[in-house]
Amino acid sequence: MNGEAPRPDEQHWESSSPRKHQLSTSGYMTPALIGLVCAGLLVASFERGHGNLHHITEAVVPASAPVSNLPNAPGGQDAIRLTRTASSIGTQAEFLSATLLPGRGLEVLQITASIPGHGEVPLLIAPTLPQALEDWTGTGADAHGALGATSAGAFLLPWAGHLLGNPGVQPGTVQVAWQGRTLTVPSSRDIASQSTEGLVLDRAVEAVKTSVLPDGQALEATLHAADFNGAWPSTIDIQYRVEMTGHTLDMTIKATNTGSRPAPMGIGWKPHLAIPSGDRASATLSIPSTTLSAVDPHSGRPTGKTRPASDTGMDFSSAAGTPLGSRDIDATYTDLLQAGLADGPIASLHDPTFNYTLRIIPLAAAIGRLHVEAPAGKPWIAIEPNTNGDDPTGPQWQTPPDDSGLVTLAPGASMLWKVRLEISTTALPGGTAGGDTKPTP
Repeated sequence: MNGEAPRPDEQHWESSSPRKHQLSTSGYMTPALIGLVCAGLLVASFERGHGNLHHITEAVVPASAPVSNLPNAPGGQDAIRLTRTASSIGTQAEFLSATLLPGRGLEVLQITASIPGHGEVPLLIAPTLPQALEDWTGTGADAHGALGATSAGAFLLPWAGHLLGNPGVQPGTVQVAWQGRTLTVPSSRDIASQSTEGLVLDRAVEAVKTSVLPDGQALEATLHAADFNGAWPSTIDIQYRVEMTGHTLDMTIKATNTGSRPAPMGIGWKPHLAIPSGDRASATLSIPSTTLSAVDPHSGRPTGKTRPASDTGMDFSSAAGTPLGSRDIDATYTDLLQAGLADGPIASLHDPTFNYTLRIIPLAAAIGRLHVEAPAGKPWIAIEPNTNGDDPTGPQWQTPPDDSGLVTLAPGASMLWKVRLEISTTALPGGTAGGDTKPTP
C-alpha cells in the first residue's frame, strides 16, 4: 500500500450519476408508444376514481427539493442539506437527506432515511445543528475540530486514525518521524503522545457547487489545505464529491500533492452509525474480513502483523451478519474480502427491529481496512473505511512489505478514496462475506 501513488493521469475523478440512455426510433416504436400511452391513461383514469393517482405520481416520479443552505452552522459557513422526496410510497427504505458542514472539512452532520413504519429516521448519532453550533467552537475540548470525530461522520485527512509519537516542544503538539523528517502535528487533548484524527476538521472548504440528479442531488467542493500550517512536507489540495440518490450515497475524495516535495497521505471516514431501535444486542454486523491488525497488549500500538479474528471472538465475516450482543469492539480489520460480483467489499449493519440494512462498500483500491468501534451498551457503531491504520509512521512498518496504508504522494500525484452507502429493507442472505454470493439488492 505504501510507496509512490499513481500519477494524476492514472487516476479518474469518478461520478456515479446515472448515464443517459438513448431510445430507438425504429418504426416499431410508434404503435408501441401509442399503446403504452393509452394503457397509462386507462390506469390513471381508474386510479383517479379511487383516489390513488397521487400515489402513482409519487411512486414513479421522485422529486428533489432545492438544496437547502442552513445558516448558523459550525465553522462559520452555512450547512448544506441535500434532499429528495421519497419515491416508494413508504414500502422501501430510502435516503431522504444528507447535511454537510462546509466550515468543518465538509463533515457529514446527519443522514436521514425513510424507514417503512417509522417515517424519517436519523442514521447517525450526532448533535442537532444548534447543538453543534454551541459545542463545536474550535476551542477547549473542540480544539482543532476534535469533537467532530466523536459523533456524526468526519472525513479524516491527511491521515485516518491517530499518529503516535513523542510530545512536542510546544504544548499541545506531538512529533512523529516520516522518511527522515520530523512532523509536528496537534496532539490529542487526552493523550500527549497521540495526534488528533487528521487536520481538516477545523478547516473550511471552498467553491461549493450543488447540482440535481435524476433521483437526488450532488455536491462538490475543494479544500486548499496548503501545508496544514507548516505541519506537512508539501501542499495539498482536496476535492470532494457527494452524490445522494434513493438507495445510494456516494462519497469521493481526491487528494493531490500540489507542492514540490513528497508527502504522506491517508484518507478515512468515521461515521457513527445509529441503531435506531436501541436494540444493540439484536443488531447484526457483517465485516468482510477474517483478520485483525494485531495490537501490543502493553503499549496499545499495532505490531505490524495480523491475527485471525476468530482468536478474539470478533469474527463478523458471515454475510448474514452476527449479532453484536454485549461485545465491546475496538478493532481494525484488514485484508478485506470481495463479495462475489459486488463493486467492492461489503460491510453491513442490520437493525432487525426497524427491518433495514445499511451497507458500507469501499470502491477505491487504496481502502484496505475497516476500523470498527462499538462501545458496549451504546446504540451506535462506527465502521470506518480507512486507507491506513493507527500509528502508520511507526517503526513496525519499516521492514518491507510496508502495510501501514500511508501512501507517499509524489509532487503532482493524487490519491483517490471512494465509499458507497446502500440502504434497503432486505436483510443479507446466508453465506460468508468472502463467498460467491452477492447480497440481494
